[in-house]
Amino acid sequence: MERYMYLWRGPEKILYTFGDQPSGLICRLVTVKDHVFVSTTTNNLYHGVAATHLESETCPLLTFKRVQFYAMDIATNSDYLFIVNDAGQVLRIDPSDMTHVETITLREEPKSCSHGYKADNESVKVKSLAASDNAMLFIAENGQLWANGDQPQIDIKTSEPKKVTFFDGRIVSSVACGANFNVALVRKIIRTMKDDTDSENDLEEEVFVSSCPHCVSDVMLSPVSQPSTDTCPLGLHVRQSSEDRSTNSTSAPSTASKDHDNALLLDDEKRFDDLSKTLTNGDNFSDGLPIELQREEKKNVIFINTEAARQFLTRQLSWVSSYGNAGEELLAECADRPTRIIKQNVSNMASLVYEGVKTVGDKVVTLSRHMSGSSDNNEAQDSGQDGLEDGVTGDTKPTATSLANSLRCEEFPWSSSAGTSDRELSEQGLNERINTLVRAGNSLLSTELWTWGDIQYGQLGTGDTTKRPRPILVEKFHNLGIKKIVCGSYHVLALTLDGRAYAWGRNNSFQVTPQSPTDQSSPRLFSCGPSSSQPERVRDMAAGENHTLIMTSTGLQLMGKYSLERTGEIIQIKIPDAVGYSAKQILSSGSYSCCTMINQPACDISSDLTNEQIFLEEMLMVYQNLIKPFQKKGGATQESNVYETLCQCYTELISFTSLNVLSLWDYYDHNGEAYEVVVVASIEEYITVYKHYLNAICDVVSLGGFTHIARIIDVPQTLISLFMDKVKGSKSKKANNEAIIALALQHPLNRLNRYKAMVHSLIRINGPKLGIERLQEALGKWEQICDEQERRLKEAETTKQFWESSGKLVELLRSPDRRLIRESRTHPISVLNCGRFSTHWFVLLTDILIHVNGTSHTVHPLPTLWVEPLQDTDAVQNALSVTTPEDSLVLYTPTPAERTEWLQALQTAIKRSLLRVVGHVPPLVRSSSFSFTKHSLYKDAKYTGRWLNGKPHGTGKLEWSDGRMYVGHFHRGIMHGTGKMEIPTQGIYEGQWKDGQQNGYGTMKYINGDIYEGHFKDSLPHGHGIKKEGHFMASVASIYIGEWVAGLKQGYGVMDDITTGEKYLGLWNNNMKHGCGLIVTLDGIYYEGVFMQDILTGHGVMIFEDGTHYEGEFRSAGVFSGKGTLTFSSGDKIEGNMNGAWNEGVKITATLHMNVANCSSHVNAKPTSFGKLCVPPDQKWKAIFRQCYQQLGVSEPGSKNNSTANKIGETQRVWQNVAVVITNSHQDTIQRRKDIARDLNSSSSTCRQKDRSNINQLEKIPQFGWDSLNLKTYDEVHDYLIKAFESLHHPLGTLLTEVAAAYTATYGGVRVHPLLLSHAVAELHSITSRIYHVVTLLFPALPPGGQELILETEDSEESKVVSAAAILHPILLPRVHSALFVLYALHNKKEDDAYWKRLMKWNKQPDITLMAFLGIDPKFWKSATTNHIGEHPLPNDAEQLFGDAVETLQQLKTTFSPLEKLLVIRNTFEQMTQVVQRQLGSTYLWTMDELFPVFHFVVVRARVLQLGSEINFIEDFMEPYLQNGELGIMFTTLKACYYQILQEKMSMSN
Repeated sequence: MERYMYLWRGPEKILYTFGDQPSGLICRLVTVKDHVFVSTTTNNLYHGVAATHLESETCPLLTFKRVQFYAMDIATNSDYLFIVNDAGQVLRIDPSDMTHVETITLREEPKSCSHGYKADNESVKVKSLAASDNAMLFIAENGQLWANGDQPQIDIKTSEPKKVTFFDGRIVSSVACGANFNVALVRKIIRTMKDDTDSENDLEEEVFVSSCPHCVSDVMLSPVSQPSTDTCPLGLHVRQSSEDRSTNSTSAPSTASKDHDNALLLDDEKRFDDLSKTLTNGDNFSDGLPIELQREEKKNVIFINTEAARQFLTRQLSWVSSYGNAGEELLAECADRPTRIIKQNVSNMASLVYEGVKTVGDKVVTLSRHMSGSSDNNEAQDSGQDGLEDGVTGDTKPTATSLANSLRCEEFPWSSSAGTSDRELSEQGLNERINTLVRAGNSLLSTELWTWGDIQYGQLGTGDTTKRPRPILVEKFHNLGIKKIVCGSYHVLALTLDGRAYAWGRNNSFQVTPQSPTDQSSPRLFSCGPSSSQPERVRDMAAGENHTLIMTSTGLQLMGKYSLERTGEIIQIKIPDAVGYSAKQILSSGSYSCCTMINQPACDISSDLTNEQIFLEEMLMVYQNLIKPFQKKGGATQESNVYETLCQCYTELISFTSLNVLSLWDYYDHNGEAYEVVVVASIEEYITVYKHYLNAICDVVSLGGFTHIARIIDVPQTLISLFMDKVKGSKSKKANNEAIIALALQHPLNRLNRYKAMVHSLIRINGPKLGIERLQEALGKWEQICDEQERRLKEAETTKQFWESSGKLVELLRSPDRRLIRESRTHPISVLNCGRFSTHWFVLLTDILIHVNGTSHTVHPLPTLWVEPLQDTDAVQNALSVTTPEDSLVLYTPTPAERTEWLQALQTAIKRSLLRVVGHVPPLVRSSSFSFTKHSLYKDAKYTGRWLNGKPHGTGKLEWSDGRMYVGHFHRGIMHGTGKMEIPTQGIYEGQWKDGQQNGYGTMKYINGDIYEGHFKDSLPHGHGIKKEGHFMASVASIYIGEWVAGLKQGYGVMDDITTGEKYLGLWNNNMKHGCGLIVTLDGIYYEGVFMQDILTGHGVMIFEDGTHYEGEFRSAGVFSGKGTLTFSSGDKIEGNMNGAWNEGVKITATLHMNVANCSSHVNAKPTSFGKLCVPPDQKWKAIFRQCYQQLGVSEPGSKNNSTANKIGETQRVWQNVAVVITNSHQDTIQRRKDIARDLNSSSSTCRQKDRSNINQLEKIPQFGWDSLNLKTYDEVHDYLIKAFESLHHPLGTLLTEVAAAYTATYGGVRVHPLLLSHAVAELHSITSRIYHVVTLLFPALPPGGQELILETEDSEESKVVSAAAILHPILLPRVHSALFVLYALHNKKEDDAYWKRLMKWNKQPDITLMAFLGIDPKFWKSATTNHIGEHPLPNDAEQLFGDAVETLQQLKTTFSPLEKLLVIRNTFEQMTQVVQRQLGSTYLWTMDELFPVFHFVVVRARVLQLGSEINFIEDFMEPYLQNGELGIMFTTLKACYYQILQEKMSMSN
């Protein structure tokens, strides 16, 4: 019968029975006179009426019957019972007959939307309540406080419940009512939504009215405003949970205690409900039964779905588990019991994604609650602005942490998981979890207790009896963390998280303190023994009308009305021992009290819980009396960040300790498993926080920081009394203060062993049940940190003593994180071959090795220090070689053992200073930074990058103090490879380096805006290059492309002078035009001759735009000086002596020759010396070809070293060099792309894959084309060459790119002249032959240059002709076609204009007229028209007849090589023939007389632009073997048509 509870009236135990078997555990007790009501964790309500006297000793005084009300919470006054039902309404019940008297509903004030429509005043659900005869308090689901009755302090004087505006901005966790006063436990709301740009008021003002058409339309337009009950915004379906509401359950209370876990993690909203109850009521939370399971609460979609998302991710990522099929087992386990521990074999990836989804969910939920005005998730906020939160950094954003249940391993399922491959992401996730736990613990401690009402007996806890017009904050409990509050008629009890119970108010019956009957106006600490003894740790408490019931680990204590006969004493109430049962919680109401029971044995963790509570109390005391004052007085010091870190870590420890206390308390109350205690569940986070604190303490110890703290603050007496017994010996007050501060701050570390004892207890109590592996793992980790902290503190103390004895070194090198490892005064080591009178002292710290030589010292950073043992010889024994970037030392020790110790100490310290070192020995190759001070090249520079045995090697960055910076490759200490150098006084160079200088291809951007791109040698332009000087608006602007020697223009080059409008093509020497060359100007004047130091002198040629030209002596460009001949465009000539500038007046002594014959053939004749005074084509661009030959490793053609002996060996060597060039170039490109590779899109990635495929093919040395050639091998050679010329990594591709760029720069642009055409054609032929010579070096089987090779096909239908033009024209001509064709167009402008003028006129005529005009035989076009008689004859029949031929001929403009153009002409003839044969029979063969007019017609209709230029282009580049063949004849026909068009008359009349 007493397995449910023990019941007393006063101190007397009364018997009871249940008429209806209760389901769940008893969790609430209220009374109205002798009507007793209890409710269970399944929210069932039972009622009984106590008899006034016993009929017999065994007859029960009370029989409980189930009442058909669903009770979420219950309360009473002297007349009525109040029930909160599942709809959130309050029912007023008459206890005499249990009739429903009234329904109390909370209704919001009606609001209006922005359109003027009023919303219905919606009802608000009640979560809990408290009642007295003259007032009632209601806590709504959103944490707001409502009230009715007579309460003027909170502006309430109404029978209808109204919202209490005084507590706006706070979440009310718990309330209690006395006879004439009230108490509320609250927290402040701190909104920190960084992404929310709207103010809170703005959000609340947005009212939605369903009856408003404007609001409805706005919502319909917004996609996010259409919530689904089945799907959350993340797109995951909500898992519906079935809730058993059976009222006939006959299960024992123990069956529900396990089920309790199943409902606690459904959503974070409930977690905050649980949190508030844990902190305040306790009676509704710590029952261990599924209260929440039976509640009809609206679940938070997003939080439910983050759990679903996590399970989905776990399922998808289970393949990465290292435990085989453990993933499926885990899912089954999670499905059966959602709160079971998530095992560690699931990938951290799921954790990271889950955290991200959860964070998004939190943001969305917070925003939605902003929008709705709800604040459920803010219950766990900091409330004290100047309290514990002062030392907590980071966001105080709403935390979704139910502290009794959700801080188990489900909330942080991967808290102890193995490390992830991505260390940074793992550390970031760990820090986020720590921040979440810190905020949760801080929230536990940051509670506010407000009281209001009558103060006659001091029941408001203010320390006086002065009336207050408004609610008053009880300052005593600031940041103490109140767990529970209860009220009697005129007294109050408060229970803190550290287990201290406080009471105040009326004490007429000794219900507050047994010492005296005086009323207590300020909170008084409860203690069973004398006032000086340690206060008893209270497990639970309850307040009746005039009595107090306290539960401690030793039993129940009763104070108050019923102990009057023993004034000042506390009655001990014995609870009989029952096997398998233990006390759960205590409840009181009126004169009745009860102790509820649970069918589980008592949890033997009481001593550990007590110790942890005492430790929390001590930490709070140190914080209030030491940490907080020091933060205010600390001031700025050199190491101030060390002290800030210490204070920060201390507050984090307090937060974790408070969480651990609460989780232990839950475990003690049977509300969790052993592995769910925070000290186990969040072991990784807990130990990390302790390690942070250990680091901070060690830093302070090594600095002697306790002395600094003792100078700043006075140690209060509370700390002295707390730690005085641990101070050894008699010391001065100053030393005494320092020792107490040291003890206080090291107290958490000195008490670390209690965690080992705690986990031992948990293992003992848990036994072999689920979670034993987790507990054992946690025990090992706590043992490890206990050992580590002893070693670390010893190191710090040794370092402190070292700094105190090291003199001047302290000021220069002392750092908080440096520790002494070894020094040569206690462990001798010396420099080999040092002077007799020199003294050397070596000090090894955690990150540097100090070498003190006499009065000077050198600091060697350990990341750039290499050490290795030397072989023992007769001269040197026990020696070590120490290498640094600027020094090399040989050290020796007296004994081999000493050497081994020094070597291990150095290597261990070096490894710790480096990141992610694998192996026992520090690697020779590493990444680090170093500042040079005496290096010959790098003095005053800082290097960051890769090292090899003391020298920069690999990629790195070098920064000088004067602003110079190099980023690129190094090789054994010097710049070598590709790199970028910035020199503020010169410019920026980016390109290739060799032996510390600019060598190879690169780009130099000078500070004046000039740009040079090309080859360098010994840091100067050398070889082929392009230099752009100035800009279009500058006084000097030019572009030079050509050859350089030692930084000067020398050799062949092209200068485009933008400011003067001249282009020079010729030789240079010492930056001046010197040698053969030509100039064209914007005026259309052409000069050709010999230049001497920038001046045209001697014999030369000058040609004007209209054809007038001069050949003779020049003094400079445009200035005649001596004999010469001036020929006019009319053919007249002046021959003799001429002096003067042509545009100023020329003095002539000459003979005039008139062109009497009027022969037009000589009118535009060029001078006889034209083209003979400029640079021969083969002498141009020699630097480009020289660079190519150097890459191939062969000498240039015509050089003395050029030998043809051993052709196969030379080819093999060439191919090996090609492979090396391709590989090196590709690797350099990959290195340059590394920084931007992550930003490239998928298409560029595809391009890179294609490029990689081509490189793989080109890197292979082909074995074809070396000795013989047939059609198959030729095709292979041709395919290879196409890929080679397309690749910038291949020497052929580089050669073609540079040659094409040079050619285009020469003959393209604005300053082009028709007379340059002959030079361009000759140069292109020369380039083709020279490139072909390079190709023959790779494939010797190809015919020599100038020769052709005919390859016959097997069927002998068609043969292939192999030649330089056949191979290279299709590759080369498309690259240069645009520039070349402009010259052709200028050269043929007159003829092409006349041709186009006729075409435009003729094409206006219909086909019949045009055909008749061109003399086409009627049989070719009349037959077409007759075929359409009776049908619908079209005016364009003839054009349709030859339409395919016309379209084919139009493709002439889309081809670039002569052969391709000739094939287009042939296809045109074939199209014409097919049409005619369809009309006149397949055997018809036409004659040239018939063919020519038809082809003439096709040419006219095709309207090919600049046909004359196309014809000239084909003539210039057509191979000789084509001229007399079929293609040649067809080309001749086209040419004849063109000239026929030019000769024809314009008009078609007659």
